[in-house]
This record gives sequence, structure tokens and C-alpha cells, in this order.
Amino acid sequence: MLSAHHYREQAQLLISWALAASDPDHVTQLTARAIELLQRSMNAEGGVALDQAIMEFNNEQMRPRPVQQQQQQPQAQTNRDDPAKGSK
Repeated sequence: MLSAHHYREQAQLLISWALAASDPDHVTQLTARAIELLQRSMNAEGGVALDQAIMEFNNEQMRPRPVQQQQQQPQAQTNRDDPAKGSK
């Protein structure tokens, strides 16, 4: 069986990936897997470090996510707005 420390490190890595992910489905999957690994870490320690594991997990969740800016698409101009086309 792997050590509790190993499981916590892996969970932190997954949380950092979740924070960087842009797809909500991936965020959910990564977070769920991180929770599973935190549970394994608690089982490896006999449940003594439950408060510490939860605190570490929550601290990772509170870290601000990078803001993704959406690019605005320019609106197409109609022929009547284009002086080169002229009106007929």
C-alpha cells in the first residue's frame, strides 16, 4: 500500500490540473479523483489526519482560477454600410 503522503501529493496534483482546466467535465473528473485519493490517504493513516487532508483540499479549492477571456467576433457589415458597394 502506498503512503498517505503519496496519496495527498497526487490529490494536490489533480487539483492543480482541475484549477487549470477549462472544460467543466474535466474539472469534475479531476476533482472527484482527487477526493478518492484523499480518502485513500486517510485510510493509509487510519483516519487520524482527516482534518489536515480536508484543510489541504479546501485550500487548493480556494486558490483563484486563471480568468479566460473570450474573444469577440467582429460583426459582419451589410452592403448598405459599405460605401464602396453603393446602393442600387
